Amino acid sequence: MIKTLRYTFMAVIALICGSMSAQEVQPEVTLDFTSNDTWKIPVKDAMGTTEQTFTNGTYSIKLAAPDGYYYNTKDKFLMLGKKGATLTLPTLTFPVSKIEVVGRNGASGKVEQNIFVGENEVSTKVVGATATSTFDIDADNQAAGTVFVFKVLSAHNTQITKINIYKAEGKQKKSAGLKFSESTVDYELGTTFTAPTFTKATTAAVKFVSDNEEVATVNAEGVIAATGKEGKAVITATSEENDEFNAGKTTCTVYAYRMNVYKKATTVEAGKQYLIVAQRDKKTYYAAPVKYNAEKPYGYMNSFSVDGIVDELKIKSSYNDAFTFEAVAGGYAIKDANGYYLYMDENVKHNTFQLGNEAKAWTVEPAENGTFTITNNGKFIQYGNGTFTTFGAWTEAQDKAVKPMLFVFDEAAGINGVQTTVKPQSNVRYNIAGQRVGADYKGIVIVNGKKYLQK
Repeated sequence: MIKTLRYTFMAVIALICGSMSAQEVQPEVTLDFTSNDTWKIPVKDAMGTTEQTFTNGTYSIKLAAPDGYYYNTKDKFLMLGKKGATLTLPTLTFPVSKIEVVGRNGASGKVEQNIFVGENEVSTKVVGATATSTFDIDADNQAAGTVFVFKVLSAHNTQITKINIYKAEGKQKKSAGLKFSESTVDYELGTTFTAPTFTKATTAAVKFVSDNEEVATVNAEGVIAATGKEGKAVITATSEENDEFNAGKTTCTVYAYRMNVYKKATTVEAGKQYLIVAQRDKKTYYAAPVKYNAEKPYGYMNSFSVDGIVDELKIKSSYNDAFTFEAVAGGYAIKDANGYYLYMDENVKHNTFQLGNEAKAWTVEPAENGTFTITNNGKFIQYGNGTFTTFGAWTEAQDKAVKPMLFVFDEAAGINGVQTTVKPQSNVRYNIAGQRVGADYKGIVIVNGKKYLQK
């Protein structure tokens, strides 16, 4: 009797498990990259960078990658990278609840990736491509016909063997359709502020909030107004779910800035802020501070440029590349926007700028041609050794290099009649790859040596 009951129980369990297995949800579409016979994605030696379309049967994808994409013929996977690389999925006739991106053992465990619709993330970011990355799509972005874009968010490559796309089951509610006509607004103080328009599809009430009303406000109808103060404000619109529409959320980010004016200087005044400038090849270049790294506190200064040989530079206040020249015994200490002092070490082979907390004296000698000989420890600042577009310091004049000019920050001047005594802020932003980014960059940023998540 007991034996019979045991067998019966086991049979019931087996039946239940079999039924559960049979009901396991399967992907509606699978894009298989374990073969390249039909896709015809270029191999490594001919890797692509610009956006191209590739087709397998009835489905087409688009690939684009600043650092390249290619098909690995040996291990049979799609390589895509790095930051900013995208894979645009096919436009589908069914609502999508979930997207799985299948990686492989040996891929990067640090790569950050997510699914986007337009400029908006519609799932939770996943780190690592060594296994299957699952992206549950926000309910408000599941509708049929939605264009989903898989994007790499960090300075790493990703490896893809398959992409599984799952159909959303049941009755689908409509998208709330919350939208500002512009997701970001760059507003120069002193000019006319043009507010973005707001539209919606939902019948639910919409709430609007500004996270910084000193910079920008929003009323109950979604009309945004700038206050005239410099800074950043994120305007958020939200709506609740109702019987017909999904819950909704959208944002508009307002960046209010001044144009800092720098004018060509012939002398140096202690306490003033200067751009370190070079003019060559019919362009005017200016230096950006070296990104501080506690383990390697040194580096060449990268440059940015404008066309032409100019005597004045106008730069957004959100980008601060000014250096303060402080009077010290023997000359001037040079302090960057992040509060670090520049100096040169005693190793003759080292031409990179060292960063420290102690003021070190540089001699500053003006020349009649408007350049300066700026020297520390026997090495003087030069721009463009050979074909390079960076600033360093050497004991001897370098091939094709030029000595720098200095452009002083004009506290009394402004564009469009804006008068300001606001000095540049120590707010230079870098991504985790060490590249300088603007105020509208989304992701992990490093400011003054500290990491922040900027959404």
